[in-house]
Amino acid sequence: MPEISTINENMVFILEKQNQILEASKETTSEGKEYILKGIAAQFGKENNNNRIYEEGEYLPHLDYLKDKIKQKRLVGELDHPEKFDISLNNVSHVVEDLMYNKDGRILEIKVRLLDTPAGQIAKRLVDAGVPLSISSRAAGNVGPDKKVQIKKIFTYDLVADPG
Repeated sequence: MPEISTINENMVFILEKQNQILEASKETTSEGKEYILKGIAAQFGKENNNNRIYEEGEYLPHLDYLKDKIKQKRLVGELDHPEKFDISLNNVSHVVEDLMYNKDGRILEIKVRLLDTPAGQIAKRLVDAGVPLSISSRAAGNVGPDKKVQIKKIFTYDLVADPG
């Protein structure tokens, strides 16, 4: 059961899988081969496969603290969703390197780099084997009767097997 009491008893654990597969590439750097995944982290203004609607006015204000964490290299995610809000460093597989709002497309794009952690190594082997990975946000908030999501906080973005 998700631990929701750490935020507010009226908030729910919102896991939002995107129905898109991340595009994987390998980039050679001075430190070796890097695995980079890019794709859509959020789509705005239309009902998604989880019967929820996200709007820019509700979502985009959260980018400030997320981008601060990106600058500090602290916006890390896990391979699969845990059942709690907190990030477990034991399970970290990737670091989010960028979140980019595409106003014309009404989407939020994401770029992640797989790490050389045990979970990151598993993710790399999955990419090498051609297994598609998707991104999923981990957040706290509420879903109204109109299906619109009110976000209290976005914690991170995790890698998942099945798109939403």
